[in-house]
Amino acid sequence: MKKLVLTLMILFFIFSCKEKTENTPSATLENKVKSTSDKVDLETTVKNQKTDSPKLDSISSIIDHYICYKDDKVASRMIWISFTDKEDAIQIKYKGQKAPIDLIFIKEEFIKGGSYPTIIKYYSEKIGSEINGEYKLTHSGNWDYVEYTRGKDDKKFNFTIDFESNPYGKIACF
Repeated sequence: MKKLVLTLMILFFIFSCKEKTENTPSATLENKVKSTSDKVDLETTVKNQKTDSPKLDSISSIIDHYICYKDDKVASRMIWISFTDKEDAIQIKYKGQKAPIDLIFIKEEFIKGGSYPTIIKYYSEKIGSEINGEYKLTHSGNWDYVEYTRGKDDKKFNFTIDFESNPYGKIACF
């Protein structure tokens, strides 16, 4: 009987001390990078795709900040993107648009090297129940870029952070 109790205690201890691994957006980038192969110039981590975007009534409680961007070719074309405190994009809104568009996470890349690492995240925009296009968000140092590929014709639009409109602010720029 003592051996059985001792065996059960050892098994319980082993399973309770085992490191838990999650593939959720709350896992940190550093933990994911450490678990990948140690390539010198390029380390790529891919998160699982999120199946649902946050409910609209709870979005305002999870937004940490906004980044405002200007179109590289048409200065009057502006967007903002809302982010969580874990740097996950939630929604995007174009200047003049009535309501923001939900973003659905696809994958993330981490490129090591240079003065700063580069983090690239990919999102799909969801309008109604359909995926309409894809966003590539690039962050390196204090620079942020967005490349939007429109779904219907694969036309690309490029945006750069607008440092004059309160980047990383708690309120949207428009």
